[in-house]
Amino acid sequence: MIGTGRIVRLGLRQFAAGMLSILVLGILNRVMKVEMGLPLGLIGLVIGIHYFAALAAIPYGHRSDTHPVRKLHRTPYILAGAGLTILATAAAPFGALWMQGEAGSLPSSLLTALIFLVFGFGIYSAGTAYLSLLADLTTEERRPRAVSIVWSMMMIGILAGVFLGVWILDTYSAGRLIGLFLTVAAAVGVLTVLAVVGQEQRSGSRAATESVPLRRAWSLVQSSRQARWFFIFLMMGILFLFLQQVVLEPYGGDVFGLDIRATTMFNAYQMVGVLSGMALAGGWLARRIGNRPTAGLGLGLASVSFLLLAAAGWMSQPALLAPAIVLMGLGMGLFNVGGLALMMGMAVSRLTGIYMGTWTLAQALGNGLASIGGGLLFALGLRLFGDQTLAYVGVFLIEAAGLLATTALLGRISVSVFQRESETALRPTPA
Repeated sequence: MIGTGRIVRLGLRQFAAGMLSILVLGILNRVMKVEMGLPLGLIGLVIGIHYFAALAAIPYGHRSDTHPVRKLHRTPYILAGAGLTILATAAAPFGALWMQGEAGSLPSSLLTALIFLVFGFGIYSAGTAYLSLLADLTTEERRPRAVSIVWSMMMIGILAGVFLGVWILDTYSAGRLIGLFLTVAAAVGVLTVLAVVGQEQRSGSRAATESVPLRRAWSLVQSSRQARWFFIFLMMGILFLFLQQVVLEPYGGDVFGLDIRATTMFNAYQMVGVLSGMALAGGWLARRIGNRPTAGLGLGLASVSFLLLAAAGWMSQPALLAPAIVLMGLGMGLFNVGGLALMMGMAVSRLTGIYMGTWTLAQALGNGLASIGGGLLFALGLRLFGDQTLAYVGVFLIEAAGLLATTALLGRISVSVFQRESETALRPTPA
């Protein structure tokens, strides 16, 4: 069992991840759409491709289970992924600026997409090993609190990214954009090293009797009904929560005429809600009502928030934006704690890495479909209705309905049934 101090230190990696997420999905997407004049659908495709690099998370997680480096199973894999992330982060603004200069030409778009693919591989490979480390170091009873602390630090990182972005991009220029990305890339390297080095005990290779080959491990994951339902639930929850991630800031600019400072502040409103939700869930609610109901309540509140966002555009009421975004964050915070605590329970000790890789893949697929789907749904709505406001409203209504459908899946998920299924499947077959 690890104490609060070590959990907070582990959270420095998530603080860095929060800063990175706001750069890509809160600032760069807005700059590419509004300041650079690139099509939102193309932006969604180019940026969203990084989510599909998570396909590598399953073999990467299994490798961290079975192939330690200097007797460490997680730390070297986290650091290697962080290195790739830093390189891609430094290159990202140059790709975006080339796309602007080439008016979104195929070569410039493909190269920028490749940069984001490397970015995604770095993020998700490091993230899989990081989740495995967190699961290794915490007990089931401590996980809601550990998740609350670590992911709260991610939200604080997002806020730090917001204010850093507002400060550096007070007046937009290409040089300021590059400076912002290089600053955060350097911070990611320093914070990741501080977070993970020295946290893991050296254990060496697992005994041959404990090692499960990748093919058999993956077949065990696929054979579990509970694992399949949880994969679908996690993917759908992320998808319908984050369809807004490439359209929210452009929504503020296109429909309400807000400047880059005002739309970047949307993320601050959201993080106020997220931090409040995570503090509530991690400090009391999850222990009181359980992880599943906490996650379901979060999805329900987020559904209401998207109805409010749709109403803001439909009725031309910008005053609804801030409360709707705070409520969205509150729902996300509850879902984060409940869902992530469930996720860490949906693993068995011999296969922690591969299960974390599987759940990382579910989240990434949800995020990738959200990133691409948000832009494409907006484009489809614009073609159907011929009106930007109605196109944005349509995206928010789809999110509200999708979250209600996702909540219904929770009744099919049970950590105890999953554990029984997994342990039964891992028992040796009698000769």
